[in-house]
Amino acid sequence: MNHKYIKIVAVIAMLSITIVSLGCVATDNNTTQEELPVAGENNAVDEMTEEVQPIMISYSENDSQSTAYALKGDTIIVILEENPTTGYSWNMTASEGLELKGDSYEQTTGTEGLTGAGGSHQWTFEVTDTDDQSLSAVYMRPWEEKTGTEDTFSLDIMVLAEDELIKGSGTVTYQNLEGGFYGIITEDDMHYDPINLAEQFKNDGTKVEFVAYSRDDMMSFHMWGQLVQIRTINEISE
Repeated sequence: MNHKYIKIVAVIAMLSITIVSLGCVATDNNTTQEELPVAGENNAVDEMTEEVQPIMISYSENDSQSTAYALKGDTIIVILEENPTTGYSWNMTASEGLELKGDSYEQTTGTEGLTGAGGSHQWTFEVTDTDDQSLSAVYMRPWEEKTGTEDTFSLDIMVLAEDELIKGSGTVTYQNLEGGFYGIITEDDMHYDPINLAEQFKNDGTKVEFVAYSRDDMMSFHMWGQLVQIRTINEISE
């Protein structure tokens, strides 16, 4: 059976300018990443089968010590600032259910040729297992002993089953409570309070299809509906 997929957002191209070997996870540097929708943007489930598409989710230093949510088949991208000219590099470690698809370094745009200029290191992983996963990294000179004062990065990845997802269609509505916020009321009168509704959908009366998952680990001051995090969302044309 042929399937029709809606692809709105192009994937971030894998960078292959200069590969840093110190402190990196071993990989085939010629590997390229399949195009995937970006989490939280304008994407929808397959129209015919309601099959949930894999998505790409990106994380930075600001997300360290947080929890990510993904399905098997999703792509996790981690981008960390790095300056190899100082001898420091990130030593990245991944659990077995994360397959490394790309490992690259890019110097900051406009600083090419400048002595001491830094850039960013990017790793791309595919979630290949249904068990929870983790990533951790230490920023250090590989020839030096650990002191415990190094900068670190860690990310716990909770791998969800597809039947844990909330799939629905409804109307974005503005609620004039607790300073005001936007919620989604579905056709069967379920109320969802999304923590990451994109600005483009914050219009009272907008019809949407969405895939989300419950965030029972968080508290909401709104006390209006079920707290959820949007995985994919798509505006419905009338």
